[in-house]
Parts: sequence; structure tokens; C-alpha cells
Amino acid sequence: MNSFFVFLVGVFFLIISTESISSEKNATEIISCSLPGKVSRKVSLYTNDKKEIIYIFKREGKVELRVLFNEGNKLKRFSDSEIGVVYYGFNLGGYSYVIDVITGAEEEEYSVVFDVKKNNKILQSNDCLPGAFVSNDIPNEYITDVTYIDGDGFNFP
Repeated sequence: MNSFFVFLVGVFFLIISTESISSEKNATEIISCSLPGKVSRKVSLYTNDKKEIIYIFKREGKVELRVLFNEGNKLKRFSDSEIGVVYYGFNLGGYSYVIDVITGAEEEEYSVVFDVKKNNKILQSNDCLPGAFVSNDIPNEYITDVTYIDGDGFNFP
């Protein structure tokens, strides 16, 4: 009986992981950022057939964090046109994850930065390695635009 239960649990997790992998294969990458360091790390945003947005953080090719943004859980965006930066971010368990897309002087020129904060204090801020990718076609269905509030208390996201 116990070995049959273990078998069923294993099959369940195999089906779940296979479905997750296949849904990522049908997804389109909209932002990609490889981070510097001895250990390979990559932050990506994808969109799927339903225009949902998927955040994935990988370390050494293994997914460590995956967050789905849809009608019930929207990704936040703050655009600062004065300095030419668009921030995409979300909060999860006291941590904030933010991808900064900084536009350059030339068309199609940009740089990308990845920040992790805890209690509004920056724990990590990395410029993405050359070759970061930002799509011109980022869907808006599951993004909430945040407006700036005057004062020292404004924190994104």
C-alpha cells in the first residue's frame, strides 16, 4: 500500500512538472536578464497563449521561483518618463522583485537591472549581462500601472 501511494505521488508530480515545462515551451519571452557571478542566474518574464505573464528565476538552470500574473494577481509597472525607466515588479512574502528597463539615447537601446528588496531595503541590485532582451510587445491585460505619489514614502512595487 505504501509503495503504491509513493508511486501515485511520483506520477502526480511528474504530470505537474511536465505540464509546467510544456506551458513554458508555448510561452513567449518578453524580458530576459542573465545576472553576473560565478553561478548562472537568469530572470525572465514570459507571456503565454492566455496573455498571462510568468516570472521565472533560475539558478544553474533550475527554477527557484515561478509566479503567474493573471486577473487575480497582476504584475505592477511604474513608468518614469523623465529619466526613461520602466519598472516591473511584485511583492512576495516580504520581498520585492523589480526589473528596471532603462531606455538609452538611441532607438532599441536599453539596459536592464534586477533588484531584490526586503522591507523596502535593497538586498541585491545587479546590472544584467550584455544580451538582455526586452520585447516591444509586452501585453497589458495583467499589468497594473502604478502612479507616483509625491512624498518620501513612495516605494515600488
